[in-house]
Amino acid sequence: MNYPPKKFIFLYYIINLAVIDAVTGKKIGRVIDLAASLKEMYPKVTGLIMRDKKNKKIYLPWNSVKMLVEEKGVFIENFPAVAQDGFNPAENEILLKETFWDKQIVDTQGSKVVRVNDLHLLKEGLSLWVVHMDIGITGLLRRLGVSKIFEFIIKLVSSYQVEDRIISWKYVQPINGPIGTDALSLKVHHSRLAELHPADIADILIDLGIKERLNILKSMDKVTAASTIQELPLKIRLQVAELLDQKLLVDIINEMAINEAVDLFSQMPIKKMNLLFTKLPPEKVTQISSLLGHANDIAGSIMNTNFICIKQTMTAAEALEKTKKESSRKKESYYIYVLDDTDSLAGVVTLQQLLTMPGEKIISEFMRKRVAKVKIKTKIKDVAEVFYKYDFTVVPVIDKLGKIQGIITMKNAFESVFHQIRKETEQAQ
Repeated sequence: MNYPPKKFIFLYYIINLAVIDAVTGKKIGRVIDLAASLKEMYPKVTGLIMRDKKNKKIYLPWNSVKMLVEEKGVFIENFPAVAQDGFNPAENEILLKETFWDKQIVDTQGSKVVRVNDLHLLKEGLSLWVVHMDIGITGLLRRLGVSKIFEFIIKLVSSYQVEDRIISWKYVQPINGPIGTDALSLKVHHSRLAELHPADIADILIDLGIKERLNILKSMDKVTAASTIQELPLKIRLQVAELLDQKLLVDIINEMAINEAVDLFSQMPIKKMNLLFTKLPPEKVTQISSLLGHANDIAGSIMNTNFICIKQTMTAAEALEKTKKESSRKKESYYIYVLDDTDSLAGVVTLQQLLTMPGEKIISEFMRKRVAKVKIKTKIKDVAEVFYKYDFTVVPVIDKLGKIQGIITMKNAFESVFHQIRKETEQAQ
């Protein structure tokens, strides 16, 4: 995961940094921990603990730090006047390394989930805030001092990209009690997950065990569960689909975008797929089957068949009424596609136009006739270029006769093209 330079820093790179007297330039010790206050939403660093040349622990308030230079040191003003023996924490003040490194994150039932290998700090000037916890292998390798060697070896033998795996601070907190002081807990209780964006819920589910994932998904309404599953990595989606109750899985698939459902079905065993087809509505089965028939590197394989069409002879009022009726089951309803007498794509209007035009205005009089579009067999890379060139968020997909068959969102296009590039690179090696 890439971040803007000098905006973020891992705790690892501060621990063991030299502590330097800003006046004399002499080294006076090494950082062994950072203190932070829990009073704000994100813990703010309030001081550092150093070990001097006599192996004595000394606390220095963070406001005495004049400069923090990675790989060189922390420069301190007014030393030794600001130095304090030991660490006497203020209310809600903790030591970051001592509190978080190597601690387990547990769920609300007390089951261990993952280990914290490092902390990710936001850096703004000299101020530091804890914003993420690193729970990935890279955090552990970084602390062992072998991360660069590991990444080099990985690049030699494969195209796999080693990425940091992090979880937002807002989802975890230190806990005391029956579980012990060596653990952290998910802040968000199952009952509150519906308040989060599906992508945020997915981040939490990735870090849980399969049993906890299933329990949380079962507690959600079907729409939220569908949106959340769509945000999970495909491997986890398949695992969830295999273990979820069949009736619940069918209900969730019914709420998924067609292209997302197709991605899921395309990786399922034939027996499982056919069984689900017998439970799904015939219309849904027809849509999924049609898209499954397309090669996975063309527009037809990623298009969504949920879109709204109107006739060019309709009035704005008639078109708006049709849009209202269909928008509840069509995810993308901002662009409304206009058909001619042969049902071929003739133009496009926006929802804003329908809301602002006089009700008696005929669609053909104000629709946009020149529509950027792609064909079913257009390569995914070329679809991405259309988005880049025209700066659209959605493009329609047409067949040989010019009839609209589906739509592709910018998100789906770019997700697919990056996946395709990676696949081609792996095949070439």
